[in-house]
Amino acid sequence: MNTSSKTAAKWAPLLLSALRIAVGIVFIRHGMQRLFGFPFGGMDHHFLTLNWLAGPLAFAGGLLMILGLFTRPVAFMLSGMMAVAYFAGPFRESRNFWTLLNDGAAAVFYCFAYLFMSAAGGGAWSLDRLLRRTPLHFASAEWAPYLLSVLRMVAGFLYIQHGTEKLFAFPGGRMDHNFSTLHGFAGLLELPGGLLMMLGLFTRPVSFILSGQMAIAYWLRWAPRGFWRSLIVGEASIYFCFVYLLMAAVGGGPWSLDRLFSRNRKREEPLLSAKELVGSSEL
Repeated sequence: MNTSSKTAAKWAPLLLSALRIAVGIVFIRHGMQRLFGFPFGGMDHHFLTLNWLAGPLAFAGGLLMILGLFTRPVAFMLSGMMAVAYFAGPFRESRNFWTLLNDGAAAVFYCFAYLFMSAAGGGAWSLDRLLRRTPLHFASAEWAPYLLSVLRMVAGFLYIQHGTEKLFAFPGGRMDHNFSTLHGFAGLLELPGGLLMMLGLFTRPVSFILSGQMAIAYWLRWAPRGFWRSLIVGEASIYFCFVYLLMAAVGGGPWSLDRLFSRNRKREEPLLSAKELVGSSEL
């Protein structure tokens, strides 16, 4: 194993935990609003409706994800919940696949991020690891690299739409060709960057650039509005930043052009094993 692959193997379980914690924090806010009306209203006590049921599930599930406790079964349950939320909500209301950019984008991202974590577990910083819990081999970590590839494709597809919105006003939103501004310049990164992520081409350097772009967008545009409000308006910036940061270390997984081209050159790109990706004690 070369030096870069060793470094990736060292950081992968830590960055997996960072992604899990970040996703848990932005996710638990949805539960807090429905249950307690905190931080900015949205309380829903219409019992036995799907919207109300999402409140306790999002709150309890988000808390367990932050702690990294029962990570695999909880992540699997939340992935299914978000699939139902997308098809019962944005898709049913518009029958338009392109609603992904609006109300459906977060639901789709959470669905596939949690599906990946249902195989990968909680990483190095988790109560599961501290307590050395492996929940009855609920999910095989052998699937983790493949689900990482699926997550990469989904994240890239969602990201492309932010670029087409700014460059072509498609599928909606505000076109911005003022490339001297942060918002306008972002379109020049989001469209090609999202496409390269979908294809899994130059995954590590592209992911590093996009992660930095999202960090800058969050701290310059959303963070000044306050922590709680930034979890609402800057939600996508947060989860994109951390998912791209993980991929900057581990690559695009086995289903990627990087992997295909490296095989054709008879020099395969280092591919982290499931054991290296999730941390040895997670298996």
